[in-house]
Amino acid sequence: MKKQHIAAAACLVAGAIGFAAVYSTQKIGKEEVPTEISQTANIVEPTETEKPKPVETEKEQPSEQETKQEPVAEETVLHFDPQGITNWPIKGDVLLPFSMEKTIYFPTLDQYQYNRGMVIRAEEGADVSAVAKGKIIDVYDSAETGHTVVQDLGDGYTAIYGQLKDLNYDEGDTIEAGDVIGSVSATSKYFTVEGNNVYFAMEQDGKPINPMEYFGNI
Repeated sequence: MKKQHIAAAACLVAGAIGFAAVYSTQKIGKEEVPTEISQTANIVEPTETEKPKPVETEKEQPSEQETKQEPVAEETVLHFDPQGITNWPIKGDVLLPFSMEKTIYFPTLDQYQYNRGMVIRAEEGADVSAVAKGKIIDVYDSAETGHTVVQDLGDGYTAIYGQLKDLNYDEGDTIEAGDVIGSVSATSKYFTVEGNNVYFAMEQDGKPINPMEYFGNI
């Protein structure tokens, strides 16, 4: 019986020794051969190169001239006032009156015809004044009335001044009653017999009207 116990104990000891030997071999193997995890752990991945940040340039500020806006001039609204006609364009005898109801005789032309305006005697170089406040809307040359200015008086009324020179104002200017528009020029060939004069006419919506209806009290 003792012999059996001894033999069993010997087997247990032998088995323990064998297990220890195997465990030691596996441990050494692990130390000598690096595992896949240890290999990848030692690999240093390249870091992403940091891109340089764009340099913000200072925005160019608009110049004072660019930011400063020119004030918009308000358009003057004209209204014709018959009482606003305070003067003739020039004082002088009426050589040829307004006449749209019947023809009158024109000495230089030696014929009868209608007259859309007035022909007023004047000396060359004398001042010609605006009869009312208004805006100059046209300046042109005519064979009949010479250098001519058209003035908008408002509400469809216009004044026309002919036989002028040395104008003081341009198209687009607004002038007051009594302002000197220019001076009397030498007469055109249509009035050589009548002599130097100022041609003056008024219209309402393009139709001639008699200036004497407004000059009667001045």
